[in-house]
Amino acid sequence: MADLSLPRPGCCKWAEGDSGNYTFPCSNRVEPGVSYCEDHRSIVYIPPEERRRNRSGGGMSLSFRRAA
Repeated sequence: MADLSLPRPGCCKWAEGDSGNYTFPCSNRVEPGVSYCEDHRSIVYIPPEERRRNRSGGGMSLSFRRAA
């Protein structure tokens, strides 16, 4: 079995890689209960207002979703 790579406790859980072969290159510290640093959170998180605007305005298709 391959070595399992896990994020370090208290660090950003931003993952890179594919097919279950992930690395966690970001070592920025995060607050308890938060998964991502500010930089990566801005990539992963889409505010509800923006989601509603994109659905009604024909922007981002419903089949496209950002995932972490």
